[in-house]
Amino acid sequence: MKVKITIDPSFSEDLVHFKIRSLTPQLSELIAYANHIEQSKDQLTVKLDQEIYFLKWREITRIYLENRILQVRAKQQVFHAQLRLYRIKEIMPPHFLQISQSEVVNLDQIKHLELTTNGLVLIHFLDGDQAYSSRRYLKTIKEVLGL
Repeated sequence: MKVKITIDPSFSEDLVHFKIRSLTPQLSELIAYANHIEQSKDQLTVKLDQEIYFLKWREITRIYLENRILQVRAKQQVFHAQLRLYRIKEIMPPHFLQISQSEVVNLDQIKHLELTTNGLVLIHFLDGDQAYSSRRYLKTIKEVLGL
């Protein structure tokens, strides 16, 4: 694969253009990453009671649905987000991983993993919190973590 870069201050905006023979998994990943850079934000806006907080992504341990309310665990507290989980997945950084239909976790906040006898993964976080993966996402989790 060849890479060609043109730097021109007269451009009104940056443009990434791919010319490819066929769409391979590696190129799909590269395209998704390029799209993600444009869409991602530095922080997530959340609420705790009536107060609004701006959490940096690195501070967030996990994001999950509980009683149809999106919970964001960070700084050993649980905040609430107004966005839907699918929308957060569109803007979250690549170091987050979906472990079930209703939960994503920050890989940088994982302390260790425990494989359970029923085939699930129990995830222990640096702040002492825990989460279980679902069987449906087990293959993806193993691939991402190199297990």
